[in-house]
Amino acid sequence: MRIGELSKLSGVAVETIRFYENEGLIPKAARSMNNYRSYTESHLKRLQFIRHCRSLDMSLEDIKLLSDVGARRNEEACKVQEIISRHMKKIDEQINALKELRQHLGLLSLCCHGNHANGEPCGIIEGLNSGACCHNCENLKVKRTVKKTDLSKHTNL
Repeated sequence: MRIGELSKLSGVAVETIRFYENEGLIPKAARSMNNYRSYTESHLKRLQFIRHCRSLDMSLEDIKLLSDVGARRNEEACKVQEIISRHMKKIDEQINALKELRQHLGLLSLCCHGNHANGEPCGIIEGLNSGACCHNCENLKVKRTVKKTDLSKHTNL
């Protein structure tokens, strides 16, 4: 099948399929006589595997490792467990960071005094400008920057 059909069947954009192929997440497609890529059912299955992993927020690096282990089917089950455990730990860290973020937002919401009709400035905006409502704003900035860096690994998905 050609790339458009594979895209339609898998729900993965054509550009993403090419990206996955270039990154080694799916095998290179054979070329037909007119130089079109020719994909098989195994490509479709691999894309479905990738989509399932992505739905669990796994990185492309981990997906590649899982694919490689799955392709060898030898006694590397401990590697799979290690990848899943590492991913669960990352999720726990994200949950803790989100809880802390929510706590900071709760403190910030306390800055709202509701006197906007009297011409007073919004307490939340004032708090954001000064950082006064965040007891730990500098640490929060660092954590958010780290999280953005983590997410940059997942571009072109």
